Amino acid sequence: MLREELLDLQKKEVELLRLNTKIKELEEKKKKLLDKLEEIENKILSAKKKLEEKESKLKELNDFIEYKKERIEELKKQKESARSRDEFKKILRLIAKNEDEIIKTKQQITGIETEVEALRDAYEKVKAQFAPEIERIKEEIEDIEKEVNVVKRKVEEVRSQIEAIKSQVPEEDLKKFEEYKSKFNGLVFADISSGSCEGCGMTYSSAEYRELLKNIKPGKSRCPYCGRFIYVKNAVVKC
Repeated sequence: MLREELLDLQKKEVELLRLNTKIKELEEKKKKLLDKLEEIENKILSAKKKLEEKESKLKELNDFIEYKKERIEELKKQKESARSRDEFKKILRLIAKNEDEIIKTKQQITGIETEVEALRDAYEKVKAQFAPEIERIKEEIEDIEKEVNVVKRKVEEVRSQIEAIKSQVPEEDLKKFEEYKSKFNGLVFADISSGSCEGCGMTYSSAEYRELLKNIKPGKSRCPYCGRFIYVKNAVVKC
């Protein structure tokens, strides 16, 4: 025989299990969304990185041209103070070399500017392409977080109810209940509203079922097949 309060305890424990399972499912769903969001953001970041690398290269080439221009100006000043014809010719060759390097660099810049423009367009397109999906995923994550908070508050409420029930049940009965839980895989009380045992799944004959309903007493009546304590969840049961 078990106290009827233990049936309420089992119901609350089952509810707590379901709530914790719900939290786990929501957290897993959130993780998948975060992984998807990271995947999308990495695609956008990759496009941005390629653009920044080319822009950096373009800046280096432009800085190189400025350096060469400054070098040419220095060489022109040196040319004016050349002490010999050979030194004068050497400076002219250096000036010509630097000018040639500027011309080649400008040609290189033209090609890179085209690449930068293409990469900028690609970056803007990938941002625009994924913007709606990013917004949708963030909204889903926010909704999940709100739902998790609601469920967590419910968990705390149910835990309090469980403790309240336990405080009203003698320690010896609680110990016996835990032993039955181990024996019956967590389900000590089984509902038979459907005509079969919720615990073992055995379907009763019509006569057997009528007899069980006629004499059923929560905490006393037991399933003749698995030994679980039986009860009727619904108020009206068809025999």
